Amino acid sequence: MYALIDPRSDGVFYIGQTSDLSRRRAEHLEGTDQLSGLVVRQIRLAGFLPLVMVLERCESMDAALRSEIFWIELARTRGMSLLNSQAVGGAVKRHATRQALTDTLEMMAGEKADAPDLARIANGRPRRAGAAWSASERRRLAGMLKANMSPEAMADALERLPADVHRELAKAKGRRRSRLH
Repeated sequence: MYALIDPRSDGVFYIGQTSDLSRRRAEHLEGTDQLSGLVVRQIRLAGFLPLVMVLERCESMDAALRSEIFWIELARTRGMSLLNSQAVGGAVKRHATRQALTDTLEMMAGEKADAPDLARIANGRPRRAGAAWSASERRRLAGMLKANMSPEAMADALERLPADVHRELAKAKGRRRSRLH
């Protein structure tokens, strides 16, 4: 038994069971057109990954199915809005929920750029070129560094110039050194 957690809100949005958690996690990260997949795509678009928390280990499929029902009902009685099919009542409600999630995803993907953003883009510069770095971007940069991404790939992913990435990496290296002394 596992739960998917939205790191933006720390809220559980899906509860499931599997015999292969790493495979199931990878499937979730693909961001399917299921309700939970739409939320995963929103989370990824915001620069995060959903968290996976093991709730319980079961000895048999029967025990896993009973456990899944228990955990979903427990979450619902505690006011959690889950996106499991059995937690979103009826086809009409699932359709409305899917439409709302899709609309939010499209809005996130096509956020309107302001005048300075448009000027940077019109001049061939990435949208975030020269902008101050947020804590979230620094965390993403650290993750990309651990994943051995090239500075150019990091720049593309963060909508920055490669020079911005090189400067920020140098600053981060300096911060690590000063903490050691």
